[in-house]
Amino acid sequence: MVNRPFGPLRRWWDRSRARRDGKRDRLLGVPAKDEVAYPPALLAIKQRAEEALAALQRSWVSRDAQLIETADVSERRSEILVGDVAASRDELTLARTRAEGAASSRDEWAASSPEWSGPRIGRVAYAVLITLILVAEFPLNAIAFRLFGESEVLTWVMTAGLAATMILCAHGLGAFLRVPHPTMAERRWVIVLLVLPALAIVGIAIIRERYLSVAAAAGGFDALGPVVGSVLFLVINLLIYAGATMLSYLAHAPGSRSSRAKGATPDSQLAEARALQAKVEARADAGIGAAAAARRASDEARRVAAARAHEVRSYYEQLMALYCTANLRARRSPEVPTVLREHPAIEIPAALAVESAPMQAVDPASGNGLASQGAVAALRHPSAGGVA
Repeated sequence: MVNRPFGPLRRWWDRSRARRDGKRDRLLGVPAKDEVAYPPALLAIKQRAEEALAALQRSWVSRDAQLIETADVSERRSEILVGDVAASRDELTLARTRAEGAASSRDEWAASSPEWSGPRIGRVAYAVLITLILVAEFPLNAIAFRLFGESEVLTWVMTAGLAATMILCAHGLGAFLRVPHPTMAERRWVIVLLVLPALAIVGIAIIRERYLSVAAAAGGFDALGPVVGSVLFLVINLLIYAGATMLSYLAHAPGSRSSRAKGATPDSQLAEARALQAKVEARADAGIGAAAAARRASDEARRVAAARAHEVRSYYEQLMALYCTANLRARRSPEVPTVLREHPAIEIPAALAVESAPMQAVDPASGNGLASQGAVAALRHPSAGGVA
């Protein structure tokens, strides 16, 4: 197991094997006094060490690639979020300008008069008066619809529909007339609400004139005459419509509840823009922090892998020393074969040879500068990295 090469059982087994191989080779006369080739047992230990180092290097390269990919993704997201931060700042500036303009307008308006400017009536008074006008419309127009000869119920239904429509038109006309700077659509609505109700009132007056003519011919009594009565009816209806429009106009005066709600809109937009900017900045900071953490983790993983590589080499060098000691003790001779005077060299891969490197040397395009170039090259060409 490369991740835990120094467990108790593994250490015991490797040491026992090294001593046994050393004694066995001495009994076989290996190595000879002038032997120049290393014994196969020493070469086997060297081979196991290089395999362990290669496995350690592969594990580290995989981990380093994951960390660098995480850092790159976080940095790309952070770059996108930086653009969002700039856009949110622009929106915040615009919202702040609108809020300051609205606040300035309210301050100037409040300074010009301690009270709300313009005549107005309360919502309750408006509701009561407009209801009275609606009720008064019923008997005034009901007589005109009797000319159609429908039942009493249908006559009053038609009267109620006309009265409600007239009141609704008057309400809308008063609201549009209160707008300080009406749009083109609002101006067109003003014309429609002036012309159509007037035409409806004239039409009802004509129907009433026909009804009075028929009633006078049948009863023989006509106090005012159909023309005079219809003109008076027309004037009364126009007066009622004008009164309802005036009530709506006064109810929609500046300072009403609806106007105050509209004045608070820029402030709410400013609050939303501030919240959005704070959220985007927090996400951008989190992305930058994640990228920096991944870079630090990559560098730390390389340092740990490098220290582990030195530990692995030291461990297998100790096994070589145990082999040589067991071989020499079995000889019982002061003479040491030339080949045992120096152990086979265990080369650490170049990517893991450096124990530490500054964080500033990290190359975003190639990880920590070692995993993507030296380590990968060593994996592809073992002889170049010292791994047999």
